[in-house]
Formats: sequence, structure tokens, C-alpha cells
Amino acid sequence: MPEGGSQRSHHLDAIRVSAILLLIPYHAARYLQKGDGGGKIVDVVVWFVHAWHMPLFFAISGFLAASALRRSSAAGQLRSRFRRLGLPLAVGMLTVVPLANFLVIGAAAVWPRNEQLPPKRELDLANVFSLTPRHLWFIAYLLMISMVAIGIWVALQRAPELGVALNRGFRRLIRSWWAVPALAAISAAILITKTGWVAGGTASNSLIPAPTLFAYYSFFFFFGWLLSGQSDLVEKLKRGAWLRLAAGVLIAVPAFLLFYDNGDFTGNVGTPGVLAEIDELRLYGLFTVGLVCWLTLFGIWGALARYVRKESRLLRYLSDASFWIYLVHIPFLVALQSSLAETDLAIPARYGLAVSGTLALALGTYALIRAVRNLATRHAHPHGSPGEHSV
Repeated sequence: MPEGGSQRSHHLDAIRVSAILLLIPYHAARYLQKGDGGGKIVDVVVWFVHAWHMPLFFAISGFLAASALRRSSAAGQLRSRFRRLGLPLAVGMLTVVPLANFLVIGAAAVWPRNEQLPPKRELDLANVFSLTPRHLWFIAYLLMISMVAIGIWVALQRAPELGVALNRGFRRLIRSWWAVPALAAISAAILITKTGWVAGGTASNSLIPAPTLFAYYSFFFFFGWLLSGQSDLVEKLKRGAWLRLAAGVLIAVPAFLLFYDNGDFTGNVGTPGVLAEIDELRLYGLFTVGLVCWLTLFGIWGALARYVRKESRLLRYLSDASFWIYLVHIPFLVALQSSLAETDLAIPARYGLAVSGTLALALGTYALIRAVRNLATRHAHPHGSPGEHSV
């Protein structure tokens, strides 16, 4: 998640690194579901992570975007968003996504649970060079949400009393005991306008955001935006962080068993939740998922804010590498998983090798590109000062 300015909060690095690194085992488990399966335990872990993982991404992005805007200008931040988000999205759509499409098409042929390939898994140019953004959908959504946020910020500069009232209401909400239920209710109210029992499903289908999902992820982005710069509210998250996290995990189990809908979530063959086919109960299911999401998000943010206080060279390096890892991990992961699928290794061994290998390849390519860039900079400015070369 691109960050503006030079000041860093170490717990934000920890959140960003944890979220990025979790993407690799999460996506590995999703491909495992579509291929070998993995049983109910894999389904429940994937479902639980899915419930809060992307909302945390958008919340931390909103926090950092607001921090950057306070140190810059609206015009400067618009340029920054297009440079840090628009350019990687354009390049990724021409490089990373076609490569991922090509590898996924090849991987589909070796997935033992697939008896017949769907049309989009057939090898042709239209499927390889498609406009489906795959995992880069996040950048497309974030770019558009950021532009909306900057526009709102500019408008609030002309109506400061409205900004003060908004901030006062947000502070009152976060300080109250009913913060999590209220946020969960709003989340559910947004998602009730789409089909299914969780967010996602259609987010990665197009570069044009789905309205409901755009509103849903914007809600988390603006939560992070309003939280930014309010250290006393971050302190509030620290208190009871482990209890919130434990509550989120405990609620996730019955929520999964009752409301899990494999049809709109994973496309898997399996047994859905016992109430998943009762559409009249969907609002209650979405509220329960919202509780899982917000309790876990508050718990993780609060715990890392409480315990990660000092700078770590490793954490700093991984934080700098996180955006690159996000961009390139899918092609590496698919290539490794499809290759390992043709071996006689047990599923846990293949899974572990795919996850560790993907992380090693992503970090290795980042280190190589960083070394080449530094070398090119030294050759271009052999007598320049270190400040001129700072990354």
C-alpha cells in the first residue's frame, strides 16, 4: 500500500506486512480448494480470512492516504495516486495479468477435480489478454476510492463545520461500547444490495468497480481515513485487543457453519451452511459476518499497535517490498502449484513448498530489481550526495 511522506508508524508497517504475507497462503488455499479440495478446515480458514482481510487492506490504505494528504496538497496527492497506483495497474494489466492468465489456464488442466474446462480456461489470446484484473482489482478500487476521498477532503475544506461534526461523530462512535455492532450493521446494510453472504465474488471481474463492493470497501477506507492522526483512538483499539480478536474467531465458527455459501464464494463442491439457502435470513448472516470482520480488524490493529513500537530493519525491508510482493505473487504461486500438482507429494507438502517458494521468488526478484536500480543510480550520479539517491 503506497505510503506518502517520510514519517513511519512501526505498527502500520507490521499491519501492512502481515496482510501482504497472508495473501500468499490465502491464495494458495483458494487454489487448493479449486483443485484437490482440502476439507472443511481449509474452507473455514479461507472463509474467516476472507471476512476481514481485504477490509483491513482498505482501512490501512485510508489511514495512510489521509496521513499523506495532511503533509501535501490535493493536487500533489492526485499525482501521487496516479503514479503509485495508476501506473502499476496499467503495467500490471499488460504483464502480470496476462502471465497469470496463461499459467492459470495451464494449471486448470492438471487440477484433478476438474473434469471439463470452462470456456475461460481454454488457451486463446482473448483469455490470456483479457481485461479481467485478477488480484489487481484492489489497485483499481483503491485508485478510484482515493480520488473520491480527495474530492471529499477538498469539499470539506470549504465547509469546515461539517468536517468537525463528522469527526466528532466518529470519535463518539469509536469510544462507545456499540462501535462494533454499529459498524457491522452498516456493513450488512451495504452488502444486502448484492447476492451472497460475503463481500467479493465479482470484485475481480472488471476494472469498473461493482457499485455495492465499491461502497463496501469505501466504508473501510474512510474508517481508516477518519482514524488517521487520532492517536488517542488508536490507544482505544489497544485496550481489549486480544479479547476482540478472540471473539471474532469464536463467532466465525458458528457463522461459517450457519451461513457459509460455497456457491458465491469459492465455487467449490461441498456442503453449504445449514441456513445458507434461506434468503430471508441473509441480513442476519451479513451482520454476523460484519461482527467477525470488525472484531478481528480491531483486534489485529490494536494488538500490533500495542506490541510493535520499535523500528525493525527486517520489518522495514518487508514493508518496502510488500507492494512488489502483492503485484507478482500470483504468477509465481500458480506456476509452483501447478508444477507440484503433478508430483506424488502429499497435499500439505505441496502447499508448504508453494507458499515458501512464492515468497522466496517474490523477495528475490525485489532484491534483484532494487540492486539493479541502486547500481544504475550510482552510475548515473557518481558524485551525487546520498540525499539525492534516497529511495
